[in-house]
Amino acid sequence: MRKLCIILFFVFLIVSLNARWNITGAGARAAGMGGAFIGVADDATSLVWNPAGLNQLYRPEASIVSKYNSTSSKLGSWDNTKSNFVLDFASAAFPFMNSKLVIAAAYQRPIDLYENFYSGSTEINSTGGADTFTFGAGYQTLPFLSVGLAANMWFGKYEKECEDEYYGTYYDNYYNEYYDLYLTGEMTQNFSGFNMVFGIMANFDNLQKPMPLKLGFTLRTPFDLDAEEEGSFFREYYWYDGDYGSDTIDYDDGEATNEMPLMIGVGASYRFGDNFTLALDYETRAYGESNINAHEDDLNQFRVGAEYLVVSDFAVIPFRAGYQSVPTLMADINEDPIIGSGFSFGTGLIFERFAFDTAFTMASNENDRGDSGTQDNTYTKFIFSGIFYF
Repeated sequence: MRKLCIILFFVFLIVSLNARWNITGAGARAAGMGGAFIGVADDATSLVWNPAGLNQLYRPEASIVSKYNSTSSKLGSWDNTKSNFVLDFASAAFPFMNSKLVIAAAYQRPIDLYENFYSGSTEINSTGGADTFTFGAGYQTLPFLSVGLAANMWFGKYEKECEDEYYGTYYDNYYNEYYDLYLTGEMTQNFSGFNMVFGIMANFDNLQKPMPLKLGFTLRTPFDLDAEEEGSFFREYYWYDGDYGSDTIDYDDGEATNEMPLMIGVGASYRFGDNFTLALDYETRAYGESNINAHEDDLNQFRVGAEYLVVSDFAVIPFRAGYQSVPTLMADINEDPIIGSGFSFGTGLIFERFAFDTAFTMASNENDRGDSGTQDNTYTKFIFSGIFYF
């Protein structure tokens, strides 16, 4: 038996593999527009997109968002699909001083860690994720300029159970040998953290000579997403030369830290006539130095979307479409970042007192696994939003 001391921060790798880390915002309307919403941000989800956009609300609003997630991974004859339904977001916003000041509060699940996998002797079940309570406000400083601030208090619980989980192939420099690592056990993590979001919105439609252009800017402060851990895993090492080893790692009263980076986003939207809006976002996330990153690059994302409104006697019917690049924290066998792409479309019904929106999004990427082939990953979501106007 060979004894090997390895520090495994499970939360790092689990979250990297199961979450896209695109934690900018929420809502079916924004999703239908490809997530290009920093320069739009004019409804009750503005708090988590760009809090400066709250100033565009002229009456109290409440919103609720649910999401159906499905992920499919294929590698040769291996095929795994998982799906779950989650309450994604809920918020309320209240304008004061003729909407010069708007305050809001929200619940969100930015990171969902659901997992359900079975193959032969391997079984993995995970539930929970990292959630936030968010409080913020938008304030109009000039007729065309607003600023916003939001505070995110992170919490949430994650539970994982696994039996004979293949965790990966590793190389030991001391023994000059490869080995496969398998895990059996269970673990619970309780998350905590705090960060803030600063926003700016310039709405040139409010000038004396109006221009239907809006520009947005957001800055999300870096923070540590801590996870208090309990549980244990039995680890088995199958060396390529035929040797076998095992040990147990205990997580009672343990703690792991996820280094969440500075995130900066800019966005613009332009309205053509009364019914057509085109939006564009760019966001950079400084994950290059983060301990949860499998490569050394920052995550840079480009998003573009459009919305067209059909006005009828019954209701306003929106049609939306969008595209985005999808960077990840994962790396392939060559240690190159895995970057995918996604598209979306959506629609809904907008009434005087209520709006219902729905969106479908699909993203995909490829993971070069060397001699094993190419793993194809597909992520689909159905998103449903309800917004109430008072």
